[in-house]
Amino acid sequence: MAHLTVDFRCRKDENRGIYYEETNRCLIFLGSHETLEDIYKTITHEVLHHCFMADDVDKMDEEQEETLVHFVQWADVAL
Repeated sequence: MAHLTVDFRCRKDENRGIYYEETNRCLIFLGSHETLEDIYKTITHEVLHHCFMADDVDKMDEEQEETLVHFVQWADVAL
């Protein structure tokens, strides 16, 4: 699995975070968050995108991937 780089930006953006598959990098926009927990959730969200792409899992479209990320992040609450 390729290494992931996580970069932070202090400015506000329309995205809370974004993952770039081409460069194995994600950006977290700190100005778009209200709490530290919120930042942790966004980091987890973007890291999951990396894991799904880097592991050559059967390819998913964007909606399927977002749904899976959502289910994984809420699994501990649902159980």
